[in-house]
Amino acid sequence: MDSPDAGGLDPDTLVAVLRRLLALPGAAGFELTVFDPDLDPDGHQAELVADILERLLR
Repeated sequence: MDSPDAGGLDPDTLVAVLRRLLALPGAAGFELTVFDPDLDPDGHQAELVADILERLLR
């Protein structure tokens, strides 16, 4: 969430896509590569990332 852009995947679609990818044979995981808390002063993006990860790992 370093630089969110309009027009990207919404959280529900992202979770659905990642679940399908992680269900493929040989899939072992995923990587969150960039999150800069300095660019998220109110914590909104951190909450969104945590929510997506929680939903994905249920």
